[in-house]
Amino acid sequence: MYNRLTIIGNGFDLAHGLKTSYKNFLDWYMCKSFERFCENKHYSDSLITISNKYSGMYSRFAQMPKTFEDVLTFISSNEYQHVNYQSKFFNGLLKTFKTNNWVDIEREYFNLLKNYFSNPNINNKKEVVTKLNKEFDFIILQLADYIETINKIILNVPKLEIDNSATNLKRAFKTVSKNFEIKFLNFNYTDTLQLKDYANEDDIIHIHGRVTNIKNNPIIFGYGDESDPAYQNIEDSGENVYLEHIKSFGYLQTHNYHDLLSYIDSAPYEVFIVGHSCGLSDRILLNTIFEHPNCKRIEIFYHVRNDGSDNFKEITQEISRHFKPHNKDMMRRKILNKDIRSFIPQNKLS
Repeated sequence: MYNRLTIIGNGFDLAHGLKTSYKNFLDWYMCKSFERFCENKHYSDSLITISNKYSGMYSRFAQMPKTFEDVLTFISSNEYQHVNYQSKFFNGLLKTFKTNNWVDIEREYFNLLKNYFSNPNINNKKEVVTKLNKEFDFIILQLADYIETINKIILNVPKLEIDNSATNLKRAFKTVSKNFEIKFLNFNYTDTLQLKDYANEDDIIHIHGRVTNIKNNPIIFGYGDESDPAYQNIEDSGENVYLEHIKSFGYLQTHNYHDLLSYIDSAPYEVFIVGHSCGLSDRILLNTIFEHPNCKRIEIFYHVRNDGSDNFKEITQEISRHFKPHNKDMMRRKILNKDIRSFIPQNKLS
């Protein structure tokens, strides 16, 4: 038997029926902005401006939009209102989602940062990146506000049926012996783990911060793939403005990262992945966990889609990117094969 490290990602919150996807956040932000425009006939912040094209002209609507697409469709379909994007970055997020039906805000930020760094046609790079960072800071503040609205409804949603004999998920949350420890590495900003009594507060490492304790545990939102070929050039440039939202520097603001290191250094452990996509935005941290000599095995709890397919294979592909090329054999030895009972039960909000 080994100690246990249960990695909690956004899929855990989504399984409860909580609206915590980036799409949900973008919907909330755009609808909130539109509501304020309706109240004041004008709205402006660091990302967008919504205004009337003609003084005194205002188009009425029968029902308040519920998605960012609804907001943009309403504005574009009438002759009175207009939206202006103050932020190229934010405009790009919306376009990416409309094209791919999915967007990773952290990765889009890093891609744009790399583009600015390598583009020889940009003369005022420091000024441009400073503006990007301020826009990203504003998005973080908005995200924190949105997570607060989610925390308020967590107590109202059902707890996942982890004790159901059809699923193995109970193993990721409960130890069978007092001789072994369990820690929860929570990548979410929500308080689902403790509010729904899945874990004791002392056993949770809020690695990316916590909205309800933002002063002592600030939100870490950015990019964490320092093995990206462009990163070393960015670091060698000597301009700290490029490093503002690199996660490693955020980890040093609290004791969370060192608490994790102390735990995984102390004894052999097994990893349970619950709702984390294991994407590149957390590459350095996940590599530290997966390639550690004390990491003995990795078990994946996967999401079963409505059509019966699941994301087990996609998660294994993402995990493979966190093992160095010469350690692929180690990866295959550590990852447990797919188990039909290692799925994450899903709740639905009414």
